[in-house]
Amino acid sequence: MQQSAKSIAGSPSLGTGVHTAKLARSVYSGTIAANLREAIIGGELVRETPLVETRLAADLAVSRGPVRSALTVLEGEGLVRTRPNGRLEYVGFDEDDLTDLFRVRYELESTGIAWGVASGVALDALERAFAQIGDPGVATEQLVQVDMDFHRALVELSESRFLVQAWLAIAPVIQAVIAIGNRRLANQEPASHRERIRGSHRLILAALRDADAERAAELLGEQFAITASMFRRIDPAAAARA
Repeated sequence: MQQSAKSIAGSPSLGTGVHTAKLARSVYSGTIAANLREAIIGGELVRETPLVETRLAADLAVSRGPVRSALTVLEGEGLVRTRPNGRLEYVGFDEDDLTDLFRVRYELESTGIAWGVASGVALDALERAFAQIGDPGVATEQLVQVDMDFHRALVELSESRFLVQAWLAIAPVIQAVIAIGNRRLANQEPASHRERIRGSHRLILAALRDADAERAAELLGEQFAITASMFRRIDPAAAARA
């Protein structure tokens, strides 16, 4: 985590001016939020541990501004909270949180499927996303993003701006869970990892080509159960070393 922040801090200058400074802070805060998010979800940061902004900034070798922005993002995701005394603390991420996350995710994505099939929405975006999953030129570490692109396309079948926004609100947490689980599984079973991902998405797409929303939603639930089980198999210390 510290190394990532330092590497960004030492990157070439993006230029001068107010807009450039804002962009630089955004880059910093985005990376800090991503690192902290995985540390919280992976169990490296213990629930209810107080957060001291100045100490965290010093540990990451960055200024307080990007740290403050990152913590605001994480608070919006429910991973950090403000105590009654105004101090921040890590909320943590446990088995109940995992179950809750995937239950909400299922409701959003299955609703996208149902509404999309009912209105006969074209599957072009979904087809493109699936092609990326099977593309051998896509590196293993990029699979999480193309996986997320596929599932965003599922929600977008609804053609509902607010349904998509609801999914986007929890997407960073979903992505971190998948990244932690996939990273370990890819190390353990590299040969079958990509085909497992491709196979599960192929079945969902096939059901949608047949306009079978019920079958697609059933397959979605099965896929989520596998994803959650992958995460449950992760020992936080092992995930930190991966």
